[in-house]
Amino acid sequence: MLNLKRLEHLVVIAQEHSFLKAAQRLHLTPPALTRSIQTLESTLGLTLLNRTHEGVSLTDAGQLVVQRANRLLGDAQNLKNEADQLRGVQTGQVNFGVGVFPAAAFLTGVLIHQARERPGLKVQVDIGSWQRLLGKLERHELDFVVALTQSLPPPQDFQIQDLPSQRFAFFVRTGHPLLAMSAVSQLAAFRTYGLMGPQLPRKAQENLCALYAIEDVQALPMALICDEIHVLQAVVAASDHVLLATHEGMHSCLTQGRVQVLRHVQYTQAQPVGISVVHHRQRSLSPAAAWFVELIGQSLSGQWPPEG
Repeated sequence: MLNLKRLEHLVVIAQEHSFLKAAQRLHLTPPALTRSIQTLESTLGLTLLNRTHEGVSLTDAGQLVVQRANRLLGDAQNLKNEADQLRGVQTGQVNFGVGVFPAAAFLTGVLIHQARERPGLKVQVDIGSWQRLLGKLERHELDFVVALTQSLPPPQDFQIQDLPSQRFAFFVRTGHPLLAMSAVSQLAAFRTYGLMGPQLPRKAQENLCALYAIEDVQALPMALICDEIHVLQAVVAASDHVLLATHEGMHSCLTQGRVQVLRHVQYTQAQPVGISVVHHRQRSLSPAAAWFVELIGQSLSGQWPPEG
């Protein structure tokens, strides 16, 4: 049976005249794209591409297949758009909340995709602490919330859908004095630096108290509490403060080399912490909200770009 994705792959190769450029555009590796085309050729029993050092070109059979593929892909997209309109996915209002660190991991990419694929949707996003977002969810001001909920489990009248986990760590700027220290010295010196992070639930604060060997949460050396991840990222990269965050939320800073992980100081919850989608059990998600939830799950699990 023909696979529309493989037909799309052929069309993009025909447009780019290059496996490498087509693979980059499709967010695939060149070997994966090659296997896809080989499978399509095997299914059809035809050679579709001429491969030379100068690039790739369509065979006569390939040109005919691309013409038909463009029509099929157009018809398939039209059918999906009509179905989405019937379900209310293309229009309507979606209000949702996102925790500080999950937002840094997926929100920008998801909203860009939504703006391109579902521009008729009206979207309102509230980024903040899980404990504050839970209050808004209880008052029916949000359709759903995506957050790290382990430290404050939601009430039983809420539906919980698990998403891929995130990993907590302490981050400092590249070149920070702590990075040059041994394990024992690093832990001792760590406690003398100011700590930054978002609003944390009580259990998370108690976990930090155990690390600092203190009993009173008020004694924690919190130099900055802020629910805006970009502010936290900028401050930690330009100061000697230490930031409690997730690897996923700090991915861009790590990639750019602006910050590094303190390897010898681990947060109590060093194991991956689950992200959850939370909404009222007695209130079904609208088609548009359910589409967003599916999109977020695809983004966090690495299935990107999503289909449709």
